[in-house]
Amino acid sequence: MRNRPSIALWTAVGLAFTTLPTLSAQAQDLKIGVLEPFTGPWAKNGNESYTAMEIARDMVNEKGGVKGQKISFVRGDAPDPSAGKSEAERIITQEGVKLITGTYASPLGIAISAEAERHGIIHWETIASADIITKRGYRHVFQAGPAASRYGNAALDFTKEELAGRLGKKFEDLRIALLWENRAFGTAVGTGARARAGGLGIKLAYDEGYDQFMTDMTPLVQRLKDVKPDVLIVISFINDTVLLHRKAKELNFEVPIIIGVSAGHSVPDLKGSLGTAVDGIFVSDLPVLVNPKALLPQVQAAAVEFDKRYENVLHRVPAGHAVASFAALWTLFNDVLPKEKSMDPEDVRAAALSMDLPDGSLINGSGLKFSNFDLPNDAKDAGQNIRSSIGIWQWQNPKNLATNDITMVPLPAWAKR
Repeated sequence: MRNRPSIALWTAVGLAFTTLPTLSAQAQDLKIGVLEPFTGPWAKNGNESYTAMEIARDMVNEKGGVKGQKISFVRGDAPDPSAGKSEAERIITQEGVKLITGTYASPLGIAISAEAERHGIIHWETIASADIITKRGYRHVFQAGPAASRYGNAALDFTKEELAGRLGKKFEDLRIALLWENRAFGTAVGTGARARAGGLGIKLAYDEGYDQFMTDMTPLVQRLKDVKPDVLIVISFINDTVLLHRKAKELNFEVPIIIGVSAGHSVPDLKGSLGTAVDGIFVSDLPVLVNPKALLPQVQAAAVEFDKRYENVLHRVPAGHAVASFAALWTLFNDVLPKEKSMDPEDVRAAALSMDLPDGSLINGSGLKFSNFDLPNDAKDAGQNIRSSIGIWQWQNPKNLATNDITMVPLPAWAKR
């Protein structure tokens, strides 16, 4: 999945020690502080991510914890960057934590990781993907998921390798439009996609950022309609995704191929908002369903158990952000922390940098190997997981998770959807 995207359908932590109230010599708890948007515009996905993290904690604790120490969580609500920064400082200074995790959204990850670095403790980022998170010369920040620029790269590579021929055109002859929300995540994905397009020798037919909180998309959709693209790559969040497609239908804007990047197009609830209009849309995002044969045997078992527990709690299959949250903490608890000499941040950092796990070591198909100021194109990058995975999948009106062939290229006219 790292080098050639595959197709699948549906498809912060702080460490401190507290003794238990007993006179006997018992192992001390690892007290973990988790920063997620439990309230605010990202609350739904933040709470789903936290559920996945709880499952990782519980599965590890049931087997004795980390080196005999049980893991406990301290929650911090981060509905926006300012609140996240304040909560991170509270957890670090009042709870004495040495490692924080979360945070779901890139603006949160940027702010909270900076606070962790200021205090000299580890920040273990589960999902937030803005490239800048690992490009500030920080020593204690680790990004388990893929950098944002790679989402756009995957979308363009997939278009070239799998979709251009289905339209009966050469890749270089396609009119490709790039639409991106203009905050941290969308800007980073757009930057990566733009650079990748140049590397592939094509010029984008349309390239525009927009405010994800805009309420009227009429001018935006009209401009896209005038361009007449063959492919629309759109980086959006949930509400703006729904508005975009409703307005496209209203104005009869038809495009043969749509590739949505990340949250807006990948959440299971999107079908409830758009109905059959989602069918045929491709998604470049964190993987949800991975071919079990691509996973290590023990990871296969963890994936099955996670899916079962998640559905028992929330009564639906996990989206990519939930799978990524579980995967990030599962590898932290099972691979990284057992290797550290102590919970001193420098020892945890050394353990993280020693990781050299192959693809398929995490339930989303990722491996684990971090940059350490050694990338040839960026000497300041440290803590980026260069073996993280991106998945490409397609909405096909499935009742369950399944794997099928590509269909609905080009997309049917609105009247037939």
